Amino acid sequence: MARPPLISLLASPPCLCRPTGSSTPLARAASTLASSRPSPRRRSAPSLWNSNASASFGSAERSSQRVGDRSFHSTPRQLARDPYNVLGVAKDASTSDIKKSYYQLAKKFHPDSNKDKGAKEKFVEIQEAYDTLSDDKKRADFDRFGAASQQQGFDSDAYARASSSFGGAGFGDFFGGGAGSAQGSDIFESLFGAFGGRRGGSARPGQGQHVGDNIEVAINLSFLDAAKGTTRTVNVSPVVDCKPCTGSGLKPGAKKTTCRVCGGSGTRTFTIQSGFQMASTCNACAGSGEVAPEGSNCGTCNGVGKVRERKQVEVKIPPGVDEGMKIRIPEEGDAPIGGKGRTGDLFVRVNVSSSKTFTRQGTNLYQDVAVPFYTAILGGRARVATLDKDVEVKVPNGTQPGEEMVLRGRGIKKLYKDEFGDLVVRFNITIPRALSPAQKRILQQFVSETEFPGSSAYAPSASKPTQPDTPPSTPPPSPTPASPGFESQSAPPPRDESALQKRPTLAPR
Repeated sequence: MARPPLISLLASPPCLCRPTGSSTPLARAASTLASSRPSPRRRSAPSLWNSNASASFGSAERSSQRVGDRSFHSTPRQLARDPYNVLGVAKDASTSDIKKSYYQLAKKFHPDSNKDKGAKEKFVEIQEAYDTLSDDKKRADFDRFGAASQQQGFDSDAYARASSSFGGAGFGDFFGGGAGSAQGSDIFESLFGAFGGRRGGSARPGQGQHVGDNIEVAINLSFLDAAKGTTRTVNVSPVVDCKPCTGSGLKPGAKKTTCRVCGGSGTRTFTIQSGFQMASTCNACAGSGEVAPEGSNCGTCNGVGKVRERKQVEVKIPPGVDEGMKIRIPEEGDAPIGGKGRTGDLFVRVNVSSSKTFTRQGTNLYQDVAVPFYTAILGGRARVATLDKDVEVKVPNGTQPGEEMVLRGRGIKKLYKDEFGDLVVRFNITIPRALSPAQKRILQQFVSETEFPGSSAYAPSASKPTQPDTPPSTPPPSPTPASPGFESQSAPPPRDESALQKRPTLAPR
């Protein structure tokens, strides 16, 4: 029967084996880089992102994982060194039967009494089998997980979590057999990548490549800078190739040798139950298949091949950015620690200060303009601030409180477009708190000549007959001429209703 294809799981599933002993020099150096990194922060034209994307080096443990992403593979294989077969006992054998068989075989194959060439190897195998079956926990792990439990650093809890990801079924049961097996394998590989980080594997293009971490920084902008665009310089400390060793991690003239732990494959193999074999990335060489000889590491980067370098990056802020937006600058982030690959990106998060004059909604601006009550009644001019300069607009006579005037194209520029929003001017009518005697007489005369139905506060006195509602005998004063230095808008006809638009009152953001 044809051998099913090799199946790879990426670093998402839990690792079945925990490395024992000290970490590799590569991992230790990566940890040093991680501890030196400042707190996390968020040349083609920069692209704008609205989602949050932060990246950090993390702890030493995470850095070690970044050095070599752990991967798993499975393939059918005959079980290796079954302790029951080695001792010649049944799986339900008692402890006394196991001990009795062990003593007999140990005496037979002891190197002091048996001079055969394979006696020593057989004796070691017998000893390992007895060590497994004489320990209740090790025996239970073998009965449950197979030969993988005999490997150094085996974590039964991690394996159980990984197995539960497949509903408790073996990998063979997960994919089934026959033609469906190949189809299941293709789907699995398209999701997780064929052969993981295994050297020599026929991984599909673009898979298995190292990618550096992203860097995020924040900048503060004034309201006007965000609206009109600007250029800023940010300070970053990305991970880059070490210049003395050009990223190799070795002293001049030194060369790496084949990893003895994995034999250059970059993976370590563990046999599990049901005849399958799990392979994880070799922690000795971080999956590269090569290790640096002792004393050959570069003194600058401690063998990592990467260092942190302070630099300044110029960031072009396009007009129209808003609070919380992120500007992406490609390949200005960290270089990948595990090897060659694509450099991460730099994300610049924009913080925009509020404006005392404008309220922003999208690309439209809203502004409250105070107008004296007599200007609202008689008409006149009002000063309005825009993003460029102050202008004067004509206020139609009879303007009511809260009425709005729209100045087309005076708002925020749309991102990467030659279009602008509008400036909406909302008129607030102001009333004086105190009047002079002359002003009071003028207003009382106005009231006496005007009838306000339902109002008794200013009802005419009984001694004076009620006058009909007639227009004033004198024409209203002419509007004040435009002040120098201000732009005047074209004057609409008196009481031009088209220039006034009723809009709901906007709550401050």
